[in-house]
Amino acid sequence: MPITDATPPPAKGMGNVSSRTVSRKTSNLTQEREECVAQLGMFAQVPLIATRQFADAGAIGVYWPSIAHELAVLAETQEPIARVIDPLMTVGPYAGLIAAALPMVMQFAVNHGRIKPGSMRTVPASVLQAQVETSMAQTELHALRMQQEAEEQAARARAEIQQSRDAVAKAEREANRIPESADAPTG
Repeated sequence: MPITDATPPPAKGMGNVSSRTVSRKTSNLTQEREECVAQLGMFAQVPLIATRQFADAGAIGVYWPSIAHELAVLAETQEPIARVIDPLMTVGPYAGLIAAALPMVMQFAVNHGRIKPGSMRTVPASVLQAQVETSMAQTELHALRMQQEAEEQAARARAEIQQSRDAVAKAEREANRIPESADAPTG
């Protein structure tokens, strides 16, 4: 969620430094280092956004990409800088996971009154509580309806069983009954 849509004001007294650094051809390692350092800027923006320091988060979004580029270029010739940046590149594959987990962490902070809701899709704790309670009530209602339906089906099945038993008993009584013509004496 980096903020990068603002354009920085032109630098005074710097000559044409930015065009010189942009046109410089960079290696793949330098590009990877630049991306790694740029991600650090994104992570730095998160607490600033959470604490509603939007101007500071915007400043990072505007100026940090150039800083990341220059640090990556310096790392080509300055071993101490490379030793700091290179281990951070192993975090790169996990950046997506970290970015995905941050809104939940922020929501926990909202839930416990540490920050105000609104940043990174956070909502008031009462909204989540109501949603969970509603979901639980709907689940309980669904279970009760299923139980009621099952009991009604069982009652119908028991009634059918009883009707069948009654019909069988009646048929047996009728079959065991001796007809009156059979009781009459022959003769």
